Amino acid sequence: MKSLQVVDIDFDTVAMEQYDLSLFASGYESRCTYIPGLITPNSIAIPLVFGFIEESSSGNRPQNDLYFSEHWDCKPIPLSTDDEKPIYDHLLRHTKTVNSPIRILLDYSSMSRLWYASTLNWARFAASGREVVIDFVYSTGRYEKEKQPMIIRDMVSIPGCEGRAYRLRESIAVFGLGINGLAALTVLDQLEADTVYVFLAAPGSSKEYKEYVERIRRINKDLINNHKTKAVFEMPLSSVESCFRILAETISPHRPDGEITLVPMGPKPHVLASILVAMRFQEVACLRVSGKMDLADVKAAGETVATRVIVRGD
Repeated sequence: MKSLQVVDIDFDTVAMEQYDLSLFASGYESRCTYIPGLITPNSIAIPLVFGFIEESSSGNRPQNDLYFSEHWDCKPIPLSTDDEKPIYDHLLRHTKTVNSPIRILLDYSSMSRLWYASTLNWARFAASGREVVIDFVYSTGRYEKEKQPMIIRDMVSIPGCEGRAYRLRESIAVFGLGINGLAALTVLDQLEADTVYVFLAAPGSSKEYKEYVERIRRINKDLINNHKTKAVFEMPLSSVESCFRILAETISPHRPDGEITLVPMGPKPHVLASILVAMRFQEVACLRVSGKMDLADVKAAGETVATRVIVRGD
């Protein structure tokens, strides 16, 4: 049995750490290179960069590939957003001789959730009993233009977050709200949940962030006002630890006899918190809702979120 410990850390801690391995992503977003630009390459024994096969020449992808080649001496490893299996192979290959604890830096700012979930699953099931410390780092972003609503392509459980295989007395759905209000309603219809909770990011107190919260509430008003929705939580974007704790407390009364499904459709730190809750409680599922959306560049906003996850045997 493995245990998960989730702790907020500051980026100064990350900058001073020495890591056995790092995982970066090269995609079309400008912010792909922001956090790697804050890290000293000699603090990473083995840096790995995965490059999306999809949209391989779109947006800033050519410049991002060039950056990793010139500054990190890494050629991006081609990988599909829907394929996490090669990541297991690379983690196994590059940590064979590393003693416990294994220290990994993972920048998930522009990364497929399957990719960073696979790193957690590797730590849980394939690290040969060694303690694994994964520092997740995230660059907040600014969008150059509004994203268009998602057209749902697929809705499946994230590997390692499948939950119970059978339905018990009640069905509970916990939605993390983002800009895809219609998609969230479609998922709710599919789940046929008896009870619904929703949460959204409340990043700060500035006028810009207050406008963001108001916009998310407006986009998702039909779900928020649904007769099945029992509570709406505002959670800090900057604290995965707090989000993890609140979600765990919210689902706790339903765990003995409820079918619980987390549906994070908001910012990635809330997606990470949801994945961690589902991995911590095996009866809880976490869905990955994917679909077709217009590409929108995301530039780094200059703020970071850092979370340390420690995976060890009980």
